[in-house]
Amino acid sequence: MEASNAPAASGLDRLLSDSLIHALEEDSSHTAEVSSRWTLKGEWGFALHNATGIPYASLSASDAKRDLTLGWRLLSSPAGLQSELDIKAMRRQQNNNEQNHGIGAELKLYW
Repeated sequence: MEASNAPAASGLDRLLSDSLIHALEEDSSHTAEVSSRWTLKGEWGFALHNATGIPYASLSASDAKRDLTLGWRLLSSPAGLQSELDIKAMRRQQNNNEQNHGIGAELKLYW
């Protein structure tokens, strides 16, 4: 058996090898197009008896859809068992004028 005098390929040599570059070029042809999206959110809080009420609104849009969310979050005072109740209504409109509506409620308990 003859010993090879060629140095072993380092990690950088393997990383920059033609086979890896070729594989990356092939894979890059399958990437998805990125669309832009913007979001505007607003919420404000005020004190209630042993809690904080937070009404909020969110509007976001992209090339494919527009979302509107209106909600109310209620946070208990930080003494003992803490809870958070979030109630919201959502509306999504696709560019093909398809509209989806929904309501939701979420209750979180922290101890």
